[in-house]
Amino acid sequence: MKAITSPLVFALLAGPLAAQTPADTDKRIAELEKQVAKLSKLEAKKDEAKDGGFSVKFGGRFHLDNTYFSGNDNRLTNGTFMRRARISFKLGLGKDWVGEGDVDFAEAAVNIKDLWLGYQGYKNSLIQVGQFKQSFGMDTLGSSNATWLMERSYSDIWTPDRHVGIAYQTWGERWQAKASFFGQAINDTADEQAAADENVDSTGLLKTYKISGDHGYGYAARFTVAPILVSETKAMHLGVAAVRRTPNASAPGVYAVDFSGRPEQNKVCKEKFLNAAVTNVDNWLQTGVEFAGVWKAFSWQSEYQQTKVNRRGTQMQKWSGTALVATTAAEQLASTVDHKFSTYYGQVSWIFGGQRTYEVSEGLFGKVVPSKNGAWEVVLRYSKMDQNDITAIDPVLGGVASNTTLGLTYYLNKNVRFMLNYTKVDNGVNAVASKSYSPTGVKLVNDDFNITSMRVQVTF
Repeated sequence: MKAITSPLVFALLAGPLAAQTPADTDKRIAELEKQVAKLSKLEAKKDEAKDGGFSVKFGGRFHLDNTYFSGNDNRLTNGTFMRRARISFKLGLGKDWVGEGDVDFAEAAVNIKDLWLGYQGYKNSLIQVGQFKQSFGMDTLGSSNATWLMERSYSDIWTPDRHVGIAYQTWGERWQAKASFFGQAINDTADEQAAADENVDSTGLLKTYKISGDHGYGYAARFTVAPILVSETKAMHLGVAAVRRTPNASAPGVYAVDFSGRPEQNKVCKEKFLNAAVTNVDNWLQTGVEFAGVWKAFSWQSEYQQTKVNRRGTQMQKWSGTALVATTAAEQLASTVDHKFSTYYGQVSWIFGGQRTYEVSEGLFGKVVPSKNGAWEVVLRYSKMDQNDITAIDPVLGGVASNTTLGLTYYLNKNVRFMLNYTKVDNGVNAVASKSYSPTGVKLVNDDFNITSMRVQVTF
């Protein structure tokens, strides 16, 4: 194909080239050679696809963080932490088949993130099978390489994130839609199996339990539209999403959901101040709305999410830690009460020397594209989560917490950025750390503090 394409292009442009000065001719020839190279690559890709060719592209990232707490009453750990260290690959498996994998090596452990196979033979569509992010939560769905601040908002605590499932995604000029059915995440299943296997005594006899019951499953759907779309750097985004899930397999009769989470910082200190947990759960339904946009240097993003936990029938037995035992009349009454929790955030950004892009087919923002001299970004976010549901019977006091974060980022180029974040954490009465973090051995109320974080991020 190249043997045919190259002479044809040169022949078509031979006349105009003859009329140019030597300098103009050299410039046009250089441009022509670039076009020929592009055409040759395109034809090669087409031929490879027709022949069922195979291609692979490797990449990776590392995010190295340093975190310092100030003004805290609890003992919170300062230090350096490898937030992410990943190797990824993207596969071309012939004309219509693709694949993707992402493995993380942070925390001295190997964790599978993305691992899926996709079919894109239908116009503007993708069918996925494997482990991937389920379609709920704009902040969670965006790549960690493109987050505006070092950590995502409080909403990331309870979004489904990555699970094993099947999904269908389609899009048009101004909209996209995705729906999925999924089971447990790979790590959830592995962690639960490990916890059950460790519950044996010194002779190897079972002390407590093996996994009981079926794995949890769920459905998720998200629809986004760009009512204003001038270009990828001038757009307004609206979105709605919902997910319904059931509890993961666990000890007999527990059926638990745990929404506990840390302030918006990395895992150098793993203590969680929000601590809502509910047992005897049949399912929980989460709904969310999104409002975001970009207009040249300015961009904004916001979400509101609500979670409703639906209980099972009256719980006649509970797990004691070693066996199922009968519940009291008060526990039976409390086990039927449903609960609601909520969260929201809003963030704004201004970029000097670069622009953020909007991707219609994903309903998400892409990475910042800096100029050849780099770019600076200033971000302000307010985020709040309410894990209190003070019902007359069986009140849940998981706590209310809010964060205000100011961020400054320097983009050296498209592969390297340096980040500095300062966060003020406001914990309500019930948002408390465990007593093991307290210098007095008693849980401390209203521990408000500040977090200063820095990151070196490299992608390739």
